[in-house]
Amino acid sequence: MGLDPFEEVKDTSQPGESPTAGWTDLGPVGMDAGGNASAPASLQISGWPRSISWDEFKDLSARPTGETEDAQIHSEVDQPSRVSVVREGGVYRVTSLTVTLRTVDEDNWVVTSQKSADLLSHEQGHYDITGLTGRDMGNEIVAVRARSRDDLQTKVTQIIEKYRRRAKALTERYDTETDHSRNRQAQKKWDDAIQSAMKSGDPFSAP
Repeated sequence: MGLDPFEEVKDTSQPGESPTAGWTDLGPVGMDAGGNASAPASLQISGWPRSISWDEFKDLSARPTGETEDAQIHSEVDQPSRVSVVREGGVYRVTSLTVTLRTVDEDNWVVTSQKSADLLSHEQGHYDITGLTGRDMGNEIVAVRARSRDDLQTKVTQIIEKYRRRAKALTERYDTETDHSRNRQAQKKWDDAIQSAMKSGDPFSAP
């Protein structure tokens, strides 16, 4: 099971209450002036791609109360806190941006007796969907142009919200169509789409 990577984290202290993952709270992104106008836009991805392992999951003897799945991963994209901006040709653009992907280990769990390569691969898919969505968001941010810094700020915030909604929809669709890895045919379609988008650099879309 994957958690919505664009929602605020909920308190999980109550039995049976699943956490939701998220970017840091949506809000204005700080902008630093003084970028090199001749420099191409630079997008850095930190923490992805990489392979996850069962070492990142807490072993449980049984599913938590209210859960119907055998594993859960909580992956998060940290919303960029500051970006570098430059004005050229009468328009403003972002010149550098870092997107960071991580897992929240205390929210990752697996039923020990149900560990398998297929289940881990399914959880890897959740992590990669989060990474692809963060990458695509970053690419759109560095491509945007605006006539003022305030306008650029507004557009960047809108892009972040767009990908917040997109990640939620993709995560839910992935689990529904693959039946949490049980539907092997659907799982392969998603795996192929994920790998294709990672290799090509093209925007990710559901199969």
